[in-house]
Amino acid sequence: MDITFQSIGTIHTPYFAFNTPHQPIPDAPGDFWITLNPDYASALKTLNTFKYIYVLYQLDQVTSPVELLTTSPWAPETEIGLFASRSPKRPNPIGLSIVKVKEIHGNELIISGIDVYNGTPLIDIKPYMHFLDSKEDANNGWFDALPDKEHTIAHALGLSHEHEHQHHHNHHSHTHSHHDDHTSHEDGQSSHHNVPEHDHNHNNHDHEHPEHGHKHPHEHND
Repeated sequence: MDITFQSIGTIHTPYFAFNTPHQPIPDAPGDFWITLNPDYASALKTLNTFKYIYVLYQLDQVTSPVELLTTSPWAPETEIGLFASRSPKRPNPIGLSIVKVKEIHGNELIISGIDVYNGTPLIDIKPYMHFLDSKEDANNGWFDALPDKEHTIAHALGLSHEHEHQHHHNHHSHTHSHHDDHTSHEDGQSSHHNVPEHDHNHNNHDHEHPEHGHKHPHEHND
């Protein structure tokens, strides 16, 4: 049975080919926002009462074939099933990310970092609810069996962490702080050339809302 989805908006990020992280980084530098099609703007009512949302989108630049067995970029030596992975090479190229809602203005949502290319088509938005979605007994699946689990999780989250190096010849060790900027080389995809540039500076700007015709200065420093 064929299933057809219609884009309801566009996700804007500073990411193009080969510089997208594998997972959302909440404090990633740059501007991240969603432009919802104006016809759906009223559907955002009360969404600002939630801190986090699920964002569903089409992985429209995935061109690689589906592989039922794959590996994780954080544990390439461990073979796992596709459905036990977050690989974008899926039978239905649908992506899912949890992001923080910073501000909502009209049909525009200012959000925290999201791991998608600029111009990615939006499929849906749903609220993240603590009492429903936060499972106290959740585990990390095959991640929990990795020999260096904590280090691998730090890589996955893009957290600063320390590497310990043993120098057997000199009989000493040292650590250094390491911040991961994981980039995606999954599909060799090109950037969206059909999406018009959105000259959008979210550091400090006036935002004009057509529905009431006046400006709101607002800061985006969180």
